[in-house]
Amino acid sequence: MKRRSFIKNLGISGASLNSITNSRASTNPMAPHIAPRAKNVIFLFMCGGASHLETFDHKPVLKKYAGKKASEIFSKEDLDGFNPEKSFENSRIIPPVFDFKQYGQSGSWVSEIYPKLSEVVDDICFIKSLHTDSAIHSVGETLMHTGHGRPGFPSIGSWVTYGLGSKSSTLPPYVVMKDGISTAGDIVFQQGMLPGRHRASVAAAERGKPPFPYLSPDPKINKQDQYSYLKKLQQLNKAHQKKHIGQPELMSRIESFEMAFDLQSSAKAAFDLNRESKSIHKLYGENLFSRQCLTARRLIESGVRFVEILDGAEGRKWDAHGNRGGLVDNHRNNAARTDQGIAALITDLKSRGMLDETLIVWATEFGRTPFEEERKKKSELGRGHHHKGFTLWMAGGGVKGGTSHGQTDELGMYAVKDPVSFHDFHATILHLLGLNHEQLTYRHNSRDLRLTDVFGNVLHDIIA
Repeated sequence: MKRRSFIKNLGISGASLNSITNSRASTNPMAPHIAPRAKNVIFLFMCGGASHLETFDHKPVLKKYAGKKASEIFSKEDLDGFNPEKSFENSRIIPPVFDFKQYGQSGSWVSEIYPKLSEVVDDICFIKSLHTDSAIHSVGETLMHTGHGRPGFPSIGSWVTYGLGSKSSTLPPYVVMKDGISTAGDIVFQQGMLPGRHRASVAAAERGKPPFPYLSPDPKINKQDQYSYLKKLQQLNKAHQKKHIGQPELMSRIESFEMAFDLQSSAKAAFDLNRESKSIHKLYGENLFSRQCLTARRLIESGVRFVEILDGAEGRKWDAHGNRGGLVDNHRNNAARTDQGIAALITDLKSRGMLDETLIVWATEFGRTPFEEERKKKSELGRGHHHKGFTLWMAGGGVKGGTSHGQTDELGMYAVKDPVSFHDFHATILHLLGLNHEQLTYRHNSRDLRLTDVFGNVLHDIIA
């Protein structure tokens, strides 16, 4: 058989294998450093910078200063570092554009745009004092995913699978679902210098589309013949690899063929939402984000270790400047699209006894400024990028529900009580999974690299 025909008859070509997965983690890479509280992670990332002031950080004092210039309240040093191309001295303070109320036994403050999420606040720990190093979208996304401000470092999902491996031998350990390409691009879920098997597999949860491209083999080739072709190819690959010791890419390619073969059957079952009851579909809703949340639950059930949903990646949908449609419509529409799916995910996992071992994380690259930035029309208020104090939350996985950690000042400008860096955020996630962030290292270029670099403190106060 000619080489071209041989590759074609594999059913899944080398090119399609790259699009399907570069992942096949060892099932026993290392023992946890400490007793784990969580076994899996579902990471919900809102691309564009969701406003803490319109979601979960209630700042009524802003009403008192509404209309005043930012320079009347903040110093020039306060206003530096948000956007090097813009000046904020003449920007006006704007109050929250939505009403807030307290919900649950915990009395957690939640914006009116989250009616469903407000019903499950007693399962949520709000971290209201996060700060990061950049107000630039691409850098902020990279920092929140990799712990470093420049490309080339592994994502948190890759570090988790490197440390814990996979619970499934037929599904990737790390799966990403997204609605487009985010500002930072695919570097936010790549494996960096880790072996290729720790890179995320990008999957689709859209109706009528297979979860991975080229999933079905050529119908003219039966499975046994395809298996024979793959077996022979693997023998050739392994023989080649023995001649080139120290080339991890070769082993990653071998593993990707094995995973791709398994995915032909395992992926169809794991991603088939038709197996869910009508009541579950009603609970989650039927838009793309809701389908992704339901798929995430199914993937966790099937042994996937880390699932991420990138929401609003195409066009940075949470980027609420006045020249991008305005803050009011932006956040009302984005919350309406995601509220039901998130609340359903918490409710569903809890009803199945899975919430205790599944850590749900809701995050974004930064928050929004207390003052406005850019109006395209008089009616379109907007806020600028803000990295000095914002909010994220966690639920399940050993976290204390119905609590809040840290706070910003009365105007939502600075993290003033129990400030939390992105390194602390990463260290805490690893800790909940049983991994010591200081011990989870990878030797590269004569240096032991880690997710938290030389920083990071675990937030023990939020752990149940």
